[in-house]
Amino acid sequence: MAAGATRGSWRGDLCYLVAIAAAVVVANLPYLAGLADPNPLGLRSGLASSVRTGPLPGERSLDPNDGFTSQALGHRAALDVLELKAPWWNPYEGTGAPLAGEMQSAALFPPTLLLASSNGQLYEHMLLELVAGLCTYLLLRRLTVVRWASAAAGMAFALNGTFAWFSHAPANAVAFLPMLLLGIELAYTAVTERRRGGFALIAIAGALSAYAGFPEVAYGDSLLAVCWFAWRGACVGRAGLAAFAGKGAAGVVVGTLLAAPILVASADYVSNASLGGQGEAGAIHLPGAAAAQLALPYVYGPLFAFSDPKLVVFGVWSSVGGFLSVSLILFALVGLATGKHRGLRLALAAWLVLALSRMFGEPPGLGHVLGVVPGMSWVAFYRYGFPSLEFAVIVLAALGLDRIGSARLSWRTVSWTAGTALALVALAALEALPYARKLGSGSEQIRYLEASAVWGLAVVLVAAVAMALPTARLRAVVASAVVIAEALLLFAVPEASAPRSVAIDTAPAAYLHRHLGDARFLTLGPLQPDYGSYYGVASLNVNDVPVPSAFARYVSTRLDQAVDPTVFVGNLGGGRPSAAPSPEAELLRNLAAYRAAGVAYVLAPAGQTLPSGFTLRLRSPTTWIYQLAGADPLVTAPGCTLAGTADSLQLSCERPTLLVRRETALPGWHATIDGHPARLQTVDGLFQALPLARGSHRIAFSYAPPYLRWAFAGFVLGWAILGLGVIHSRRKGPVGGPVGP
Repeated sequence: MAAGATRGSWRGDLCYLVAIAAAVVVANLPYLAGLADPNPLGLRSGLASSVRTGPLPGERSLDPNDGFTSQALGHRAALDVLELKAPWWNPYEGTGAPLAGEMQSAALFPPTLLLASSNGQLYEHMLLELVAGLCTYLLLRRLTVVRWASAAAGMAFALNGTFAWFSHAPANAVAFLPMLLLGIELAYTAVTERRRGGFALIAIAGALSAYAGFPEVAYGDSLLAVCWFAWRGACVGRAGLAAFAGKGAAGVVVGTLLAAPILVASADYVSNASLGGQGEAGAIHLPGAAAAQLALPYVYGPLFAFSDPKLVVFGVWSSVGGFLSVSLILFALVGLATGKHRGLRLALAAWLVLALSRMFGEPPGLGHVLGVVPGMSWVAFYRYGFPSLEFAVIVLAALGLDRIGSARLSWRTVSWTAGTALALVALAALEALPYARKLGSGSEQIRYLEASAVWGLAVVLVAAVAMALPTARLRAVVASAVVIAEALLLFAVPEASAPRSVAIDTAPAAYLHRHLGDARFLTLGPLQPDYGSYYGVASLNVNDVPVPSAFARYVSTRLDQAVDPTVFVGNLGGGRPSAAPSPEAELLRNLAAYRAAGVAYVLAPAGQTLPSGFTLRLRSPTTWIYQLAGADPLVTAPGCTLAGTADSLQLSCERPTLLVRRETALPGWHATIDGHPARLQTVDGLFQALPLARGSHRIAFSYAPPYLRWAFAGFVLGWAILGLGVIHSRRKGPVGGPVGP
């Protein structure tokens, strides 16, 4: 920290940093102690043979992609890296697809290595929560916010609504928002102290946000960072503005260079992929019923607990991306009205107005302001803008707590802030009332609306008392305790909905490992996508965005005309109109195309029979596995004998022939024949093919994203610039004159 930016020694800061870490541990204690099971493996894979439910109904996560993409694909990427294999390609998804370029796997994100273990997702998210809390604390200390207020805010952001409700890729980038803003503060300090460098943390935070695997969250965070940068740009004055802008630009450029491998991989994949309905995301807004959850997150009960798909509340749960809390809102009002850093308060207030308008689409004119930002039409800001919203409120709340601890507030300030918070609680309860009355059976056991309203009222009263206490120490203790207690309680509700334990039926995966060989399987329910990737067995099904456009066309024209190819999950779930033919009917109608795609086994729910032509091979508690005769091998070459693997073959051919490899043909695939480059062709609009002459041949296939060499060159250059910047960061440099505070 810069001199003068803190009060006291590092020892005092260290104590508060340890306290933030302890709060993260306490918040996750039900999982760590085995009282609840956070592992999505059994429930998402369809292989749960028995489940002991938790004390509350509902889900522990808002999105099942905590399993389908984050765990399953992240686990595959982690295994590849640990085996010293670059995670560029996933042969186990569909007919093969890019792995790192898919992004949601976060294949090149360092914490993803934790997913190599079955429960690694818990430890990965605890690590991210810790980074978020510590960086928030360090940022606020640079703003001269007192330690206890900085720590309370750090704990609040470590346990924020997005972390509480999300367990998949969108949560990854959240941790790097305060790190990015801390980088801006370091750049600002470098300008005021006339030092070179100062852009390193901007670059590192930006690169990590890209590798984290969800560009939409990173994009929303970057817009808040622009507002923060503009405020600090105004602080340095004209004399230092050029130097400050230069440091910001350097951070962006170097961060882009550091992220070049994942950006190149993603850009290439997207240019050859189907994104489903992603292009319409920018036109969607939250329903009005979601507004109540900003202050009262569980006014409709636990996640998806009582929401029939026909009800508005189901749409709310399917759209929201986090929450605030009553104490944060109340103290943010104090910070907005009386806190330090007036320019920052105005910038954050402006961001909150624009963000909320964009999320809810009201008022219409104001809601379109952020819509003019390039690329915003592709961003589901209504859901993935929540981290920036939460962080802005938490910073304002920290400024409010700092103000409460420094001096007693006037009765007028206490009255209007508490009154406003109380009015917001009442409005939230009234807004939720018509929807809460329509919740499904079981909701009457706990009156969630009434309990939420009473809780909000109690928080306002305790906070008002805290602001009016006679001594600074008492105000600090009570006010911070309210924020921390509410953060812990709200974070814990989804944990109570997690199952206590799940027994997983591993027999289907074990059977496929032994018998699948050079083929693929299709699921009608069990071993859901993308858990073929998790277990290392090739599944024709996918549940992902994006998917290769050639594969999407093949699914729609050859396999299943009713399904959305990005949700090709093999049951009556997502991606299929209710009146459409069943997946089983489409399988039977298109058997030749399924055989041509290499499907040799079909997995059905236990007890489901398939007609003649399918031979039952395994019965397990969750799954019946049928063999489908006549499936094409993944590699065929008529007139040749083959040996080796699909990536490395030895052939002896009696005549010229065409080798067909039933793997998705995409730019980036290369083949060699006897060590010499060969040109790949495409057959059936999807698969790879290679003409061969008569004789014996050694053939090798490999995949790497196009332009990867340039990306690695940029990566090395980025680290070189970063290193030079650190070396020269202590040197004085002219900035053109004096700078302002």
